[in-house]
Amino acid sequence: MPQTQKTAPARIRPLREQHIPDLLTLFEQSVRRMGPEHYSPQQVEQWALGARHPGLVSQLREHHGWVIEQQGIPLGFVTLSDDGHLSLLYVSADHPRQGLGGLLLERALQAASQLGLHSLTTEASAFSLALFLRHGFEQAGLETVERGGVSFVRHRLYCRLPSQGQPLKYPPFPQSNE
Repeated sequence: MPQTQKTAPARIRPLREQHIPDLLTLFEQSVRRMGPEHYSPQQVEQWALGARHPGLVSQLREHHGWVIEQQGIPLGFVTLSDDGHLSLLYVSADHPRQGLGGLLLERALQAASQLGLHSLTTEASAFSLALFLRHGFEQAGLETVERGGVSFVRHRLYCRLPSQGQPLKYPPFPQSNE
């Protein structure tokens, strides 16, 4: 596992009930601090309000989930439903672009294989799209959703899994020199 700014290594652990309050805070702070890079103030506000929606707590309780933490402090989390939907993947705004999201996504891919799933689906934001594409997800389309009267465009993605739990990779198209 990579080490972040502190000396103790980050570790991935199963998501437990006691993590939920900290994960709700992490979700809201991540959206508020990282969202403005790609979204309007109104979109960021509506998205951040999701931390108070009971459906978020239900997903954290009912789905398979993992938390990456350091010295007991959550740095990020991911959830995966029994039917292969990756519904949440968030990293603390204090630890962006350090590979933590990739580690969480790899853990979810591994779990999907252990659950006998053959594919995963998700909806990616503008700032998580590249992460998913790097890990073998492909774009299925765009969708527009509304939260509190504010519209958002999300990327609908899927990933087909072989039995080993790693994304199926295809060689790139040959490049022409023309």
